[in-house]
Amino acid sequence: MTATLVAKGLAGGYAARTLFDSLDLTVAPGDVIGVVGVNGAGKSTLLRLLAGVDEPLAGTVSLAPTDAFVG
Repeated sequence: MTATLVAKGLAGGYAARTLFDSLDLTVAPGDVIGVVGVNGAGKSTLLRLLAGVDEPLAGTVSLAPTDAFVG
């Protein structure tokens, strides 16, 4: 199955610490992405939000088709 992941206005962090905000991202079929940054920058937090494991502080993550999954 091919799927597209779209994040709009995404914000992530913990408690009073926002790691990123206003993130817009589209990952279409065939796209290859890399997430690079220093320790504590929010790489794992971003991936957990995109996978639906955690809830964002703001913004949305959607999949098309809606029954697709992030692995």
